[in-house]
Amino acid sequence: MEIGVRIPHTGKQATPEFVREWCTTADQAGYDIVWGVDHLVMPQHTESKYILPRTPAVIADDAVSGLLSPNFELMTTLGFVAGITERVKIGTAIAVLTIRNAVLNARQLATIDQYSGGRLVYGIGVGWLKEEAEAMNMPWDRRGARADEHIALLRAIWTEEGPHVEFHGEFWDIPPMDPEPRPVQRPIPIIVGGHTEPALDRAARIGDGWITSSMSADRLAELRAQLHEACDRHDRDPSGLLIYCAAPKGVTDADALLRFEEAGVDSLRVDLDTIDDLVRFADEVLPRLR
Repeated sequence: MEIGVRIPHTGKQATPEFVREWCTTADQAGYDIVWGVDHLVMPQHTESKYILPRTPAVIADDAVSGLLSPNFELMTTLGFVAGITERVKIGTAIAVLTIRNAVLNARQLATIDQYSGGRLVYGIGVGWLKEEAEAMNMPWDRRGARADEHIALLRAIWTEEGPHVEFHGEFWDIPPMDPEPRPVQRPIPIIVGGHTEPALDRAARIGDGWITSSMSADRLAELRAQLHEACDRHDRDPSGLLIYCAAPKGVTDADALLRFEEAGVDSLRVDLDTIDDLVRFADEVLPRLR
């Protein structure tokens, strides 16, 4: 089971200096992957319901910024991390397709994958914050169908043979274009996030894996069973889907973390706060998880 940690590019700890120290330490200490998060707009007020808990609910005013500010942008942060690390994978947990231009996204991701030497893992979701999409002047309607086509366009630009690529879909109509630079990975792994039935179905249909937010091993096992049912509907072998999960905050004991491996997790993110915590966990716990 891989073990990863967040990139501290959001919240009160976030500074360029701390991100540099954290990611280079994680790289040298033997962690497998570092993860960034994605919000481009942090509305003061929102009517959108946060959908990741078992019971979706409207959040308080300034809740997003209270958690994430200062919020260093995801894609530029990944490029920075690619340049200061050597071996650790770089992931998104998760990137919101709803708020990003698909052609620009394909180019940015290919560039990061090239600069990192093929270390990018792209976790995606359709988003929950309508006010963010509206502020970005991006369409919110039919965002599931838009996400499916966004993924198809990414893979077409990254993998189709020949000097030019074109794409003709419902939402994107791209004339022949030069696709270079293509990513090192052909294609970059796309890991579908979410806990709803449509998200699990999308992971089973078109994902290279499935990624969850923080949850217990017991809840992970429940959702994994639903994922397997979705794979059955689409005649897909569930063993071909990698599962990425985040352990709840405070869960750092090796025995507790190994329960996630028993539940079928391939890559687990642990929640650590300080450089000392990062080093101590690497010295004392990582060897027991290998």
